[in-house]
Amino acid sequence: MKIVSTLEHYELLIDEGNDPVQDPPQLQAYMNRWDGPSFFNELNPKKSMVLDIGIGTGRIAKTVLHAECQFLVGIDISPKTLERARTNLRTYPNLELVNTDINHFIRPNTFDLAYSVLTFLHIEDKEKALSNIYISLKNNGSFVLSVSKDNEWFECDDRMIKLYPIGLDEYIRLFKSIGFQIESIQETESKYATIIKGKK
Repeated sequence: MKIVSTLEHYELLIDEGNDPVQDPPQLQAYMNRWDGPSFFNELNPKKSMVLDIGIGTGRIAKTVLHAECQFLVGIDISPKTLERARTNLRTYPNLELVNTDINHFIRPNTFDLAYSVLTFLHIEDKEKALSNIYISLKNNGSFVLSVSKDNEWFECDDRMIKLYPIGLDEYIRLFKSIGFQIESIQETESKYATIIKGKK
């Protein structure tokens, strides 16, 4: 078992042919345990400027783009993953993909909606990430975050990846300290994750 960085892990997943957008139904159902209907019900992306934090290969973005958002910016740390997303989402002209992480991304007063699923497990400085999201949202913009309970290490085949999990109470404290008004907190249908919705 070897320890690899988050970036190395996601680049290797692409090399290994892992693409959730192309997954068969049973694997899609597995991934939906961290979002699913309750997550999408909180988004309301129609005619919105949207930021997808950790877009991956475009699994959630595809649904958001199909829901007629005005424009979607997807960020990810993995160039190979973004190339796959570019292929998967090629039919949508209202899309920009950016190779960066949220701790280095700010577009002040740009987005009506931001969302993220699982990505925050890989972010050590969550306060900085949340602050950048808050600054990037328009007034009354929303951030929808799916958070799950995890260990500090994630094992995948022959490798281990360091995670940075924190509790729900700490997320709520950070949201409020940055300026978010908490609009809702609910568990996903699977009970695998909790969805926090904050408003600027």
